Amino acid sequence: MNDDSPAQDLPRLRLGLYIETLKARMPEPQYRLLMDVIRMWAENGGGTVRLRMDDEEKKLFTRDVQREMLNIMGLIGALRPGHEDRADHVVADLGDGEHTSGALTLVPPEVAADPERLRTMRDELDAKADRRKKDEAALDGIARASGMLPEQPDERVDRSERDDRED
Repeated sequence: MNDDSPAQDLPRLRLGLYIETLKARMPEPQYRLLMDVIRMWAENGGGTVRLRMDDEEKKLFTRDVQREMLNIMGLIGALRPGHEDRADHVVADLGDGEHTSGALTLVPPEVAADPERLRTMRDELDAKADRRKKDEAALDGIARASGMLPEQPDERVDRSERDDRED
């Protein structure tokens, strides 16, 4: 059998078609931001990426854009031989936890249909967010004690907390 069979090109063609469809239906600024995030994610080898966005980018990075980002990640994952099933994964809303809010994830359809599994995933993500927050606070304290940081918290870090209290 020929190694360049159309079936082997299907994941790449599916990804290309999906991206072209997004380009046609998504507002240009959102599409550009989405492609920038995907490019950064891919250049860093996939996995978890921590984003820092200005206020305009945050407005553009809506839940719909986040969902599309996850869909594209699944389609990119499907490019690897043996992982073609990732193209069929769906975006699942994990809901809110104590330390996370509105988490989304890409999962196989059978996981998306299982509320208990989704709750377990949310709880695990919530525990990681709690650990990360505590680790960051400890590192911040060490840096302040050693004179590496000013005594006052950074305004950019506290802006979202301050906005929540003003409502």
